[in-house]
Formats: sequence, C-alpha cells, structure tokens
Amino acid sequence: MSTLRGLDKKAFVTHIDDVEWIEVSEGFRIKKLLCQKTAGKTEFYFGMAELAPGKSIPPQKANLSCCTNILKGRVWARLGRQRFELEEGASNYFPAGLPHAYEASGDQGVTFVFCYATDNPIGEDLKIEAVSEEECRAYYQPNCPSNLMSPGTEGTGCRWATAADTDPWVIVEAAQGTRSQMFRAHFDEIKGCKELWWGVCTTRPNCRYTPHFHEQAEIFYILSGHGTMYGGSEIFQVRPGSLLYAPSNCMHGMVNDGNDDLLALYCCSIETVGTAYNREEVADVPIVAPADRTDLMLSKV
Repeated sequence: MSTLRGLDKKAFVTHIDDVEWIEVSEGFRIKKLLCQKTAGKTEFYFGMAELAPGKSIPPQKANLSCCTNILKGRVWARLGRQRFELEEGASNYFPAGLPHAYEASGDQGVTFVFCYATDNPIGEDLKIEAVSEEECRAYYQPNCPSNLMSPGTEGTGCRWATAADTDPWVIVEAAQGTRSQMFRAHFDEIKGCKELWWGVCTTRPNCRYTPHFHEQAEIFYILSGHGTMYGGSEIFQVRPGSLLYAPSNCMHGMVNDGNDDLLALYCCSIETVGTAYNREEVADVPIVAPADRTDLMLSKV
C-alpha cells in the first residue's frame, strides 16, 4: 500500500464556536458539527446538545444507532426499564430501534455530544419515534456484555452505559510508552456496539500520535488542551470544541503543543468495514517548537 494514499484524502476541522444553536423544543437545543448538509455524506452525524434543568427527552427510538458523552452536568439515562444517573465523562450507546430517554438531573442542566452511525443505506435520514411508557418498561437490556463473564458468548449482549473511569488506559504505540497516545474504549464490538468504536484518548504535553491511516473513518472531538493535528496533506490547530474528520484511509495524527494533556473523544466507524485495524504509519513527527511545526509538510517527508 502506498504511503501517499494516506495523503491524498481530504480531512477537515469544524469548531463548535462557528456553529449556531438550533432550538428543538423548549429547553432542548442542538448544534450540528458534522452533518450531510454541511459536509456531504459521511459515516457520522455528530453534534452537541443542551437540556435545561428539569427538562427531558421522553422515551423514543431511532432508526440509527447513537453514542453520547456527557460534557457537563448530570443526566438520568434510560434504556428500556433500566436507568442510571451519569456524570461528566460518562457515555451511552443506544442501539437502533430500542426505547431510550434522557432527563437532566440537578440544577445545572446537562450538555452532551451525540454521534449517530450513518455508514449504511439509511445515511442521515434519521427518524425518531415516540414510544409509550408501557413499551419502554417492557424492554430490559442488562448493562453488561455476556462474554464479560461467559467466554464464547460474544455478540449476545451489550454495554449501553459507562462511567468515565470504567476502562483502563491502553497505550497505542508500545515503543513510546506513555509518551504515546493512550485511549479508553467505552464502546466497541467486544462490548456489544457493532456500529461505532467510541471512547476517549489522551496525549501528554510535547508528545505525539504518529501519523497513520486505516480503513475506518475517524473523528476526534477535543475536550481539553491544545494541539496540532495532521489530516491528509493539511495541518490544523485544534482547541476545546474542535472536531476533526478523517475519512477512510486518510492520514491523521497529532502533537500536543500545550502544557496540559490533550484530551479528545474519538470515534471510528466499524458499521461496514469492521474492526480489523490495519494501521499503516506514514511518517514520524519530529518534536519541534510549536511555532515551527505549522510549516512541516508531511507530503515532503
């Protein structure tokens, strides 16, 4: 596979401050960061949402699977008759066609991001249907993949709610140790999510995530810190609220330019291409002064 293949795909960055709020209902509004209207057909429909104190998204079901992450506040998350109160950093997975609901708890309301899986014939033709309390109570999904305690039963259960600190940090590049990027996978195929590989990743100050590409399209939403991200043959400066989209086989990587950890949500599309993670590195990124880094053209390396 030619390393140039990772450079001829176009990535782009969207910043949350550049996107307008859309009022959905009283006390509920959203921002669309990545959608078909602004970016064409992609593998993701990604946005931010706010629920005012005491407001809720009543029981409903959608024709697309969705992952969420709590940015601020607390929420009662519900799937069928089971519910959990989740705090900042927690995530949800709501499979297509299953009844779920959200209710802001506390007096601060809740802010969260959402991502629908759109790498399918439906695309972004999202349809949400209200469901009755009776239908909601009739469904029960244990919040535990069956294979967690019963090896050989993969694919017979799923995790749908997780706290921020449930999973251990995993080092991406063993040769770098903790100077490499590290990640926590909240949802993936092993945990029962068949459409998205969803979690958080962190990169220490003046450390880097080596540019590479793979078949899965991927997005990164910056939660905290500042950095330089590479996408295709372009270089982007990112900050909290920046979303980078790297399509299938597009080179991407990052360097932490700041004094604090660079923390981001990541999401890979596995709905049609699967989970075989055949990663090919394009080039190493020298650790140079941030002022000089923006002039580094990977296409010339």
